[in-house]
Amino acid sequence: MKNIFKALSFVVLATLFAGCPKDDTITAQPPKPYSEQYPIDKAAIDDFLATHYVTVDAEYNTTFTLIEAGGTEIPIKDRTDILKSIEVDRNDLTYTLYYLELNEGIGEQPIKVDSAFVSYKGTLFDGTVFDTAESPVWFNLQDVIPGWGEIVPKFKIGNSIENPDGTVTYENYGAGVMFLPSSFAYYGSSIGAIPSYAPLIFNFKLIGQKHIDHDSDRVLSVYEYYDPSKTDGSLLDTDGDGVPDYLDVDDDNDGVITKEEVKYFDTNGDKQYYDFANIPTCSGGSLKKHLDPSCQ
Repeated sequence: MKNIFKALSFVVLATLFAGCPKDDTITAQPPKPYSEQYPIDKAAIDDFLATHYVTVDAEYNTTFTLIEAGGTEIPIKDRTDILKSIEVDRNDLTYTLYYLELNEGIGEQPIKVDSAFVSYKGTLFDGTVFDTAESPVWFNLQDVIPGWGEIVPKFKIGNSIENPDGTVTYENYGAGVMFLPSSFAYYGSSIGAIPSYAPLIFNFKLIGQKHIDHDSDRVLSVYEYYDPSKTDGSLLDTDGDGVPDYLDVDDDNDGVITKEEVKYFDTNGDKQYYDFANIPTCSGGSLKKHLDPSCQ
């Protein structure tokens, strides 16, 4: 994913190390306040949705066309059959993120710390294509621009068919389009054909996903990420030490690392690890043993 992966880091490095006359003083331009930029982005997105219609082919590729004066096409904003939105709190603001659900998919849904197998096309609102991957590529949703981690998990993966000639066909996958304000993209950075403060459009197809174990504790991050006792998307932090469980090697802060607490020895005396569902609870307790500090 050429542009999305860590592009911001490259821009920062290029800025820092670019040559300049030795007598010049480098003055960094401060970024715009998010509260100032978001209304501009939202107006641009709302206008696009109100003045364009979408056509979708059999493979969920989309074309956006300006509605001419007197045109009878249905604007995207009125496509209530496919236009969805979510509200996300970020930068002390509440953002509305719009997306098109072209196909939900049939399989498992990733979470925002999973790895996704996705094909995509990224465009500016004027139709300029700045990045594309016709063949699916793997990327960690945490390593890309924030909008992907919010929208892609709303979809499900599909299934694959191995053909006699060795090729693979994908079907029933999740497919959609996201309309991202700049703070969920590259914000003040200019990346290739993407100008600073540009809202972006991505057409994407979610082919597959993989769960990741970020802290290598033998418990997949999907089981350590969201706090099931809360509905606001809070991260699970069992021991309250400020380190979320999916990044904490000792989830209950008992001095014994989680990886050691979720292992057992089989009848041959070989070390094995429990599947998450089978990790036992402490005797007389309700927490799985690696989450209970009294169960060392």
